[in-house]
Amino acid sequence: MFTIGLTLILALIGAAALYLINETKRSFDKNESTVVFPFRKYAALPFILPVVIALFESFTVVPAGHVGVQVTMGTVNQTALHSGVNFVNPISSVKDVEVRVKRADLTGASASTKDLQQVHTDIVVQYRMAPEKVPYIYGQFGLNVDDKILGPGVNEAFKAVTAHYNSEELITKRDVVSAEILDHVKAKVAQFDIEVQGISLVNFGFSADYQKAIEAKVIATQSKLKAEQDLERIKVEAQQSIAKAEGEAKAIAIQAQAIQTQGGAQYVQLKAIEKWDGNLPNVMSGAMPFINVGK
Repeated sequence: MFTIGLTLILALIGAAALYLINETKRSFDKNESTVVFPFRKYAALPFILPVVIALFESFTVVPAGHVGVQVTMGTVNQTALHSGVNFVNPISSVKDVEVRVKRADLTGASASTKDLQQVHTDIVVQYRMAPEKVPYIYGQFGLNVDDKILGPGVNEAFKAVTAHYNSEELITKRDVVSAEILDHVKAKVAQFDIEVQGISLVNFGFSADYQKAIEAKVIATQSKLKAEQDLERIKVEAQQSIAKAEGEAKAIAIQAQAIQTQGGAQYVQLKAIEKWDGNLPNVMSGAMPFINVGK
């Protein structure tokens, strides 16, 4: 916020000084033996100047995205000044307070889980203040909303929600936990008309020893799952081998049955002829092959 009156005061004082200097110069230019300052002519100026100053001090400009809080002799006016030009008490001071969405970083929050493990995190809060409630908040807490309102509310909500979950659930259900914390914080600061739009859990974790234990458990679980998957794969492969062997055995049995049905030894000899290349061996002992075929 800037005050229009301060600039105009300086301008008026400067203009008056220049005018008096100019009048004095005129007296010298007329070769007057006695220089007479025109104080009598402007005797009313000391009375007019404070009125003009007070008039201009009665206006102030509040920047966009802010509201003005008017403080008169230590008393906070409960009517917020909206952005733009505002008429105020000339003896008041005006504090500009931002009402756009802001970010509060709350570091080092800690709480105990359902299974009595300590969890630590930093919490980032996005919030904005209702313009009409800013004077009340300013009168009660000043401009330190992060430490005096949001900080205690967020810490209390974090402890209350965390106590209902064990350490493993805090990891696997992190989105659910964040949503519950947000609901608790909204309810906590609702009386101040502070709108909490979102929170984020940053640098979330447990003690170093417990973190290692969690990692070891995850690795063991993954190893067990892999072993179970390998066992299932081996069982399937064994079943496939059995099925293949049973199929081959059935095929052999069917073939043997066919051989017996179709003439036995003659069928075997016929199959040998089908595979013969037509050449007789150079040395033979015993009967000539295939000699009895067709009898």
